Amino acid sequence: MASSDELFQLKELLTPAAIRLHVAASDPAQVIREAGQLLLTQGAIEERYIEAMQQALQTYGPYMVIVPGVALLHARPSDGVKRPCMSLLTLEPPVSFGNEDNDPVKIAIAFGAVDRQKHLQALTMLTQLLANEQALSAIQASTSAEEVMHIIAAASPAA
Repeated sequence: MASSDELFQLKELLTPAAIRLHVAASDPAQVIREAGQLLLTQGAIEERYIEAMQQALQTYGPYMVIVPGVALLHARPSDGVKRPCMSLLTLEPPVSFGNEDNDPVKIAIAFGAVDRQKHLQALTMLTQLLANEQALSAIQASTSAEEVMHIIAAASPAA
């Protein structure tokens, strides 16, 4: 078990620079490119991580659409993650990924982790956020990255 000082908060992974709102994407591939580019610009991933996310979608199908309206875009840490990171897009209009239960996608979250432990920590924190329908609706309606950050901070359990 990790000690509390080794744990990180969702708000530490997701910064205002990694949030884009009301993105118009034509298909899932463009959603992945847009979300991945935010991580690449921050120096958190290598270009090949974006390709690995694309390949994961092509190989395994739309499993990344994990709850109604939300896609969790990711690949393996060994696919080019330099440091734990996350980006978030709200999509307008929503994009169909081909998941009959959870399409269309209104929020896309890309994340990268450097190892299995950090990967699981990030997934645990995201799961808590994704279970909060009120927070997801508020994120979708947000008009600024700072507003999204406040929603996430309010929805995240205290450390």
